Amino acid sequence: MGSEWLRRPVGRREFLVGTGALALAACGGASSSSSNQGSASTSIGSADLNFSSWNNPGDLTSLKAFAADYHTAHSSVNVNVQVTPSTNFDEWFGTRLAGGQAPDIIRIQYQQAGRYIQNGGLVNLASHLPAGYGSNYLPTFWGSVAYKGGIYGIPEHTDTFATYYRTDIMQQVGATPPDTLNNAWHWDEFLTLARKVKSATGKYAFGFGFSGANTAYRWLPLLYMHGGQLVGADGKTPAIDSSQGVSALTWTQNLYKEGLIPPNNTVKGSTSTTARQYFIDGVVGMMLHGDWQMQSLQTALKDNQWGVTYMIRDAGRASDLGGNILAVTKDCKNVAAAADVLQFVCNPANTQSFVTQNMYIPVLKALSSKPLQYAYRPDLMQRFAEQATTVPSAMAKVETTPQFADLNLMLADQLDLCFTGQQSATQTASAIAFGIKKIIT
Repeated sequence: MGSEWLRRPVGRREFLVGTGALALAACGGASSSSSNQGSASTSIGSADLNFSSWNNPGDLTSLKAFAADYHTAHSSVNVNVQVTPSTNFDEWFGTRLAGGQAPDIIRIQYQQAGRYIQNGGLVNLASHLPAGYGSNYLPTFWGSVAYKGGIYGIPEHTDTFATYYRTDIMQQVGATPPDTLNNAWHWDEFLTLARKVKSATGKYAFGFGFSGANTAYRWLPLLYMHGGQLVGADGKTPAIDSSQGVSALTWTQNLYKEGLIPPNNTVKGSTSTTARQYFIDGVVGMMLHGDWQMQSLQTALKDNQWGVTYMIRDAGRASDLGGNILAVTKDCKNVAAAADVLQFVCNPANTQSFVTQNMYIPVLKALSSKPLQYAYRPDLMQRFAEQATTVPSAMAKVETTPQFADLNLMLADQLDLCFTGQQSATQTASAIAFGIKKIIT
């Protein structure tokens, strides 16, 4: 699976200087359903499509605008944007699929899609896409939707983690957040700082961007930056039951033991708002979380009250592989229309609008190598863009396999037992290794 983009250095100019006309010129405007790339279907008929997306207000606003634009161009197709539950996604989606009531279009994380590709919950769109359509995308992300000759969705965007901080707390503890990727806080520096921040807030030090069982994978950057791996190079042999794996688990468990992270901010104990609300309320002074959180902070806090520095590091650097694909479910009655909607939403003009308005990173080649002007605090988005280059290719490879959805839920169970002190780090590493063998072999 390609990983050249994940290692590619990102210059400041590349992400900050740009014009809104760039993508519009490339695609001929947002009203074309497939951005001048052609459509595999000349007639899509009529349809009332339900499009389910995560409950991020900015995202929903953009998607509803795209739905209205699409309807203007295709009056026989209505697209109704709905909200996907942020917790217990697999239970909700699995139940809907079993009852034949799944939304026609689903916005789903890269790590979750494999399960539904394998069990038939998502449909093959290959016959509805123009020839060579996948060449428009960065290989790592296009590879996540390709399975046994089929194409089971369209990559929408990516995102990653960095370190948010409250400026008043940093001033109070006398800390200067790093201003370059090379100077990012090491684990030992961060731990020392976290203890000071806990004293300053009188409660906790930082929040972690978990938001339910389906986000267990967000812990993996800590494992990989510590020199560990979830599986070996063959993609199936457990590797977490190593000294690095146990050490990474121990380090994280101790954060909860010391009360540096709020006790309910575990994988399964968190919702999509848990870490963010603690940060907004000043219960924590820092937050390890994704770029999309900037949407809410924009209205909740003044710009001078918070900032972003780079993700913490240890033996190496790593950060979260985030983002979503758009897919069509087995319950869709008009796959051709739904596939055309996906191409419309993901055309260069709409993609540029979506990522720059809502703080994401594009996966379209034409946009990933072009300058973009983000709508809000582009200097901070540059840091996320730089941080995205540290996503380990080995981690990205395992997270985009068809088996990872099951691995992810197993991780959630075991990590929560560890972080809540119900089992040791060594026991957790062994249990995860056993789960990997059971799921992959």
